[in-house]
Amino acid sequence: MPRGRPAAILILILALAAGLLSMMPPNIARAADGDGIQVLITRMTPVAKAGGTITIEGQVLNSGTKTIDSAEVAVRLRTSEPLFRSGISSAEDAQSGGTLLRDPKPVTLRNLAPGTAQPWTFTFRADPLGLVEAGAYPLAIEARAGGKTIGAARTFLPWIPKNGLKDVKSMRIGMVWPLVDRPHRDGTTLGDEAQTPVFRDDDLAALFAPGGRLYDLVNIGTGMKVDWVVDPELLDSATRMAGGYRVAPPGSLDPDKPKKSRDGKTPSDEDTAKATPNQIENTLAGGGGQVAAGWLDRLKTGIGAQPVIALPYADPDLAAVAHALDAGKADLRPQLSEAQAEAATVMQRTFARPVRNDVAWPTGGALDPSIVDLAIGNGASTVLTSGASLPPTKELNVTPLVTAALPGADKGTALVTDPDIDKTLTADTRAPGQSVLTTQQLLAELLTIALQEPTLKPARSLLIAPPRTMDASLAGVLKDVMNASVDWTHGATLAELAAEPAPLPARKLAGYPKDVRASEPSEQYIAETDNLVRSMQTFASILTRPERVTGPFNPALLRLLSTQWRGDPRGADRYRLGVTRGLRELESLVYIIRRTGVTLSGEEGNIPVTVVNNLQQPVTVRIAAVSHQPNRLKLGDATTVTVPDGRRREVPISAKSAANGKVMVDVQLLTPDGRAVKTPESFFVNTTTIDALTRWIIGGLAFLLAVFSLRAFLRKRREAALAPDTNGEDGEDRDDAPSDPDSFDDTENDRNEPTSGWPPPHPVAPHAGGNGPPDPADPRGHTPSRSTTDRPE
Repeated sequence: MPRGRPAAILILILALAAGLLSMMPPNIARAADGDGIQVLITRMTPVAKAGGTITIEGQVLNSGTKTIDSAEVAVRLRTSEPLFRSGISSAEDAQSGGTLLRDPKPVTLRNLAPGTAQPWTFTFRADPLGLVEAGAYPLAIEARAGGKTIGAARTFLPWIPKNGLKDVKSMRIGMVWPLVDRPHRDGTTLGDEAQTPVFRDDDLAALFAPGGRLYDLVNIGTGMKVDWVVDPELLDSATRMAGGYRVAPPGSLDPDKPKKSRDGKTPSDEDTAKATPNQIENTLAGGGGQVAAGWLDRLKTGIGAQPVIALPYADPDLAAVAHALDAGKADLRPQLSEAQAEAATVMQRTFARPVRNDVAWPTGGALDPSIVDLAIGNGASTVLTSGASLPPTKELNVTPLVTAALPGADKGTALVTDPDIDKTLTADTRAPGQSVLTTQQLLAELLTIALQEPTLKPARSLLIAPPRTMDASLAGVLKDVMNASVDWTHGATLAELAAEPAPLPARKLAGYPKDVRASEPSEQYIAETDNLVRSMQTFASILTRPERVTGPFNPALLRLLSTQWRGDPRGADRYRLGVTRGLRELESLVYIIRRTGVTLSGEEGNIPVTVVNNLQQPVTVRIAAVSHQPNRLKLGDATTVTVPDGRRREVPISAKSAANGKVMVDVQLLTPDGRAVKTPESFFVNTTTIDALTRWIIGGLAFLLAVFSLRAFLRKRREAALAPDTNGEDGEDRDDAPSDPDSFDDTENDRNEPTSGWPPPHPVAPHAGGNGPPDPADPRGHTPSRSTTDRPE
């Protein structure tokens, strides 16, 4: 063979391959990326029927930078055979690969400038298409310029032939209709008797109003045969709003920003303890009371007699609780039980009729053995799960039925969704043109499933479980799908689906999805939530009216476990810190006044401890004191005391000292049963103990002091007794002689001069200055003249 011939053959093969590739329909994303052209389908006849007409509307959007001078929009349809189920979800099989239709005629677009869009419409009869078998056919709307495709929108056309689907059993479709939203309030309330709730924001007012997501979900779901899956917390919030509520100003509940006092300063711990956590002055009036009441009325009317499934209050994350329990991190099963009980109360108050509370719906429908055990242990008889988490034990050529046994459980039924439909429901149907594409894909899926073994008994069944927080656009898609598929589907309740026996082959648990696991709350978050629950229980045990605190805060603790925190760790942490701050503010209203030191004189005495209660209800606490050196300072037993609301009380703690010096003492508030309410307050006690020798010395000195005092007293008494004898024998003063001032004798002063020798001189009269007692008649106290002070013995 000549040397150049293989190279020539290779070049020829490459050229042919390039030609074939150029004839294949290009990838839509590629064309859009390269040319900036988007083909959008905005309306389409959902199901084509023999003798009917098909209408498709849309627009071509130039999102590029160049003007398209001229382009044609045409319909491409593959008419040879319908797709198998696997072909609908396959990107390759879903490419039309058919022929461009000349009837309808292509639409010509001219001067399509950047940033502009031009509409197009096709209307054509279905019979000339030549479709024979019932099924879903790939269809595309292509924009072409210069002989090549510059943009396309690919979808499916379900087809029902002239003889219809008379040999096909109607497929049972169970659908859940979730009414769930993220938590909008924590445990904060006003201090009034009604405990007016304070919402973190006023977003629910917009959601309940016309055009809001929750408003639209009720309107769209009215009249559909679905199971309404409702979070009772949402109903409770709507009821609270209707009764009057307040809203925290933006940023005021930010845990990074401590509350300010009225003078604008950051309050100290004790100042915070003296303040009401929320007041009318530092909150805003809620504006959604009327729309919330209207939404509740519309919901009760729209549901009518349709089945209602109550999620546990605040829709706690079943998987997160199960995994924390399995890892030994926290046991939050009591909170699940409390959520069930609270849900029953709210649902009865709202609907006044029985609702189901035995359906478990873990996040994403993902299961593992710990979730199954917890769900069954919490009273669930039916578990909604994903087909990706519970696949058949062997590969099937058809879509498995919806009912299955729960692996590892001796009771309970699993209702299993379809993985491909689950994936379709995650599309953003709010994007331009996406709602039509999603509608057509779902219709193609349902028709293809119904055509699989059409004579199968029991009839085929399917569960559709949209995301918990589906928006109105997806709800509209689901309603359109159910309305358009009435020829081969009918609605069924979850109870009806679960009543069917689980078919063979059985299903098995797949590994827990990594992406679902990654969205779970962290172990730290679960542990801190558990600690907060314990703090709440401890604080409530000292209250005489605990319902005033547990009423608003226990539901807030359940909201900490909501599935709505999945994928939003920052939002979860902010909410948890907000609830924590609200509880800590209440706890700070009961405290022990801080001391720097106490002096204890003597061996025994009392240490005064002052308890302050600034709550609006009495509290009963135990005061316990612990000595760091019990060999030097021994303290008495704990004392239980009730402190009235808004008052303080001093509690004496008995103490006995054995040595002098400073001893550290911890004083702590406890519950009546001995649990710590707060961390201890520590201070020094300075003891001044006196030993035996010192006591003898002090006693001796005291005795001598008493003797000398008695001696002095007796001496003064004797001197006082001798004083009257200097005035006369009869004790009367001799003042009847006339007074003569000139008779004063200078020798009188000589008697008072000191003398030497023995015996001592005669004592001077006590009234020496006046020579006798003063005369009462003389106000100046002079002694009458010519009186004497001495008398001969």
